[in-house]
Amino acid sequence: MKILWVDDIRNPPSGIVCDIARNYVQAMEFLTTNTYDAAYLDHDLSSFDAAGHEKTGYDVLMQIVQMRMDGRPVPREFHLLTANPVGAERMQGVIERYLSEH
Repeated sequence: MKILWVDDIRNPPSGIVCDIARNYVQAMEFLTTNTYDAAYLDHDLSSFDAAGHEKTGYDVLMQIVQMRMDGRPVPREFHLLTANPVGAERMQGVIERYLSEH
């Protein structure tokens, strides 16, 4: 199973082999060059674009949705790592609406 771990602070548990992205840019680099079975996503990534706008795990997730709409392969499993309840709720809503198999 190929796993993407997106979190600016936390490390995956020992025994989990995965690609680790510490910010939005790294996550996008991994997603454009690899295909993943599962993604573990934090919301708050301490990541900002050139204009100073925060890029979060929600933004990563929205790019995954766009990839799916473009017919590109996306992870089948999503796990949220965030302690941010508002961010988690928004992200879970996107997963359920656009990325879950109904």
